[in-house]
Amino acid sequence: MGTEELRAAVLQEANAEATAIIEAADAQASQIVLSEKRRLEEQNDAQVTEHRVIRDKQVATQTAALRIELRNAILRRKQDVLNDLYHELEEKLLTDDASYHAYLEHAVRQLGQEAPVSIECRKRDESVIAGLLPKDGNWTHVRLETTLAESSGGFMARYSESALDLTVSAASAGLRERTLVDVAQILFGDRK
Repeated sequence: MGTEELRAAVLQEANAEATAIIEAADAQASQIVLSEKRRLEEQNDAQVTEHRVIRDKQVATQTAALRIELRNAILRRKQDVLNDLYHELEEKLLTDDASYHAYLEHAVRQLGQEAPVSIECRKRDESVIAGLLPKDGNWTHVRLETTLAESSGGFMARYSESALDLTVSAASAGLRERTLVDVAQILFGDRK
């Protein structure tokens, strides 16, 4: 075997070794690429899932906050309607002469048998109240004082140690208190 043949054999063997090394490196590189690709896909899927979970939590939180805000707005509006209703009742009573006169008659009956020391009323109600009071006994000594504001209605009965508020606003507050549970159930109760 000559040098040329030896050289050709070494080259051939070197080429075969180089080819085997390149093929092994290619196979290893392919494995690394596939492994890295799978890892990146899994990482991407995990990030997408995490992002969706965070987004879903944010949407749920915002939805709950909007529901609470809407419920509070509805409750405020219902409360306004209720307040307007009682205010309208007072206004209607004060502006309807027949109803207001009936209210004054009812209020005088609430005084009972004991005559008050004085009655505070509006100037325009003085003669009506004087006409409704009993004309006998201690009732003839009841002083009518026109100290109640003109925007008010009804009267305040003053006794020696107490007072009885029979104004329209006090009657409205009493009505509100007596009907509070029923009205609250109708306006604010949960309907199923």
